[in-house]
Amino acid sequence: AQAILAQVDHPCSSVAFRIVAMSFAGRLRSVQQALGGVFQTQCRMQVTAATSPMKFRSMSGKVRDADAMEALDKGLRDAADNIWPKVPGVMRIDRTKCMQRMEYEVTIQFESGDALKAFLNGDVMKKELHPHMKGFSHCFEGGLSGLKWQNREAEKILD
Repeated sequence: AQAILAQVDHPCSSVAFRIVAMSFAGRLRSVQQALGGVFQTQCRMQVTAATSPMKFRSMSGKVRDADAMEALDKGLRDAADNIWPKVPGVMRIDRTKCMQRMEYEVTIQFESGDALKAFLNGDVMKKELHPHMKGFSHCFEGGLSGLKWQNREAEKILD
């Protein structure tokens, strides 16, 4: 089907949405218009109920130089192959870096808050990942104490 873009006022907000003809969104719009004001309340309840925050653990820090950045990437891939598969509930691992500022960040997504808690209190963290990270402490400015660790929640807003 040919994509036809139109701007309409969405009943769940005052924001204009682009609707693609013949798509699910287009069919949904027709239903929304047919139901009128009754749908507005139902839509808000569905949006709230359908979203569940994703749980993440992130580590970020400043890296000494490009060689250290490369060593960290190798260490991360090694851990992804040999250590992370032992952790239940891990959905994905992402790495971002900024070569200009020499910043490095690793983010691990867990399937639930319980999976994140189990990881933080588990043996894999204490007996395998922490010793693995110690082997790369020289790569970071300030060593391991220069790293920032955070537990985060994220919610998908746009697909």
